[in-house]
Order: sequence, then C-alpha cells, then structure tokens
Amino acid sequence: MDDLNVAVIIAQFINFWIVFFIFYYFLWKTIVKTIEERRNQIENLDNSEDVVREKLEAADLEAKDIINEARKNASDMQKNADELSKKDIAQKLKMAEEKAESILDWAKRDVEKERLGMLSAMKDKVLDLSLKINSKVFDKKDNNKDFISKEVNSIKL
Repeated sequence: MDDLNVAVIIAQFINFWIVFFIFYYFLWKTIVKTIEERRNQIENLDNSEDVVREKLEAADLEAKDIINEARKNASDMQKNADELSKKDIAQKLKMAEEKAESILDWAKRDVEKERLGMLSAMKDKVLDLSLKINSKVFDKKDNNKDFISKEVNSIKL
C-alpha cells in the first residue's frame, strides 16, 4: 500500500469537490438552461411540423375549393355567353329579316311605280297611235279623240 497514499486520495477528493462546486456554481444553471432551451426548440420543431402539415392540408382544401368554384364560374360564364350569343343571333336575324322585308317592300313599290309609269307611257303611245290611225282613216286629227282616250284609260293591266 505504499503506492496508495491517503493524502493524495484526500487531495484528489478535495480537488474533485472544488471543481464540482465551481462547475455547479458557474456553469450548472447555464448548461441546464441551454439544455431546456434545446429541448423546447426540438419540441417546437415537432409542433411546427404538425402546424405546417395542418396548414398545408388546409391550403390544399382551400385550393380545391377555389378550383371547384372557378370551374363552376367558368361553366356559368360559358352558359351566359351561349345565351347571349343566341340572343344576339336571334336579334341580328330579326333585324336582317326586317331589313329584307323593308327592301322587298321598297322593291315592290318601285316595281309598282315603274309598272304604272310604263302603263301610262304605253297608254299615251296607244292613244297617239290610235289618233294617228284615226287621222289617216278619217282625215281628221282629233276625230273621236275623247272616245279613244276613254277606251284606252279603261284598259286595266
């Protein structure tokens, strides 16, 4: 037991307790506080993952709702556009029919006016021709003019 010196053991024991008290007094609270902070950070990270996961799920649901609403709106807009185009086509068709009817009425009036003008001109020529024939036959220019004029005017075509 020579190697074992009690004084060295006691000195080592005292040194251990001095280092332990210095460590405890100066560093223990800081180390415990740091460990607690790390533990809280790890716990917060775990909680953050859950929160992020929940937010992602909520965002996915919201995105699906927005997409469905957009599809519905697009469908409604398409229906409205179809209805508007049908109304527009019907309105333009009606306007075209009215314009065509107006043109047809104008053309009928014009044709009737032209027909009456031609009839009047033809009556005048028939009257002149009849009077010329009458003057050749009877040697009088205005002989039976009233009768011939009345008969030519009574002709209906």
